[in-house]
Amino acid sequence: MSVSAASLLKLIQHHDLRVFTSADIITLTGLTPVAATKALTRLAGQDLVGRIKRGVWVSKLSADLNPYEAVPYLRAPWPAYVSLYSALADYGVVEEIPHVVYAVSTAPPKRYRTSIGEFSIHHLPERLIWGYAIKQQGQARYPIADPEKAFLDLVYLALIPRSPLELPHKRERKWDLDKEKLKRYAARFKFEPLTNWLKKERLH
Repeated sequence: MSVSAASLLKLIQHHDLRVFTSADIITLTGLTPVAATKALTRLAGQDLVGRIKRGVWVSKLSADLNPYEAVPYLRAPWPAYVSLYSALADYGVVEEIPHVVYAVSTAPPKRYRTSIGEFSIHHLPERLIWGYAIKQQGQARYPIADPEKAFLDLVYLALIPRSPLELPHKRERKWDLDKEKLKRYAARFKFEPLTNWLKKERLH
């Protein structure tokens, strides 16, 4: 069985496949894995879809595509969500907008360079994977930590020895965060250096 590039693209658009897997295409078309990969590679050659990792693709024709949408797919089957500097910038908690998408996952840490952006995914233990929700922004849907959880994720990871991450900072040291929620969330981390840092910053 074969599928033309035009009919495959029409299928992708009909099912509103924004970020999707080769397995999705196999299920919808009945193509073999090899044929599905070849068909998608042809579309990628025309810059109609992009390959972001082995077996994961993105439609270049999707309306208001947000790179954050790729985060759950990059470390699947492990859970992952947007956090750290990216989430804090998204909420306006920090002024600097990172050029890399930062996320956390229970998977080992990994960095990706893709056609829709660069991703830096950091490891959190399973007990700390909470405090996030699915955000809808236009047609895009993606998992993102709430501001307080993103802030604590960053502090926690930055305080681990030899961490590549830096502690959050502001010149005026006034954070637009819910202190009660910070205190409640921090208790769930059960990490004394985190609590001590919050006290030093008068956030606990």
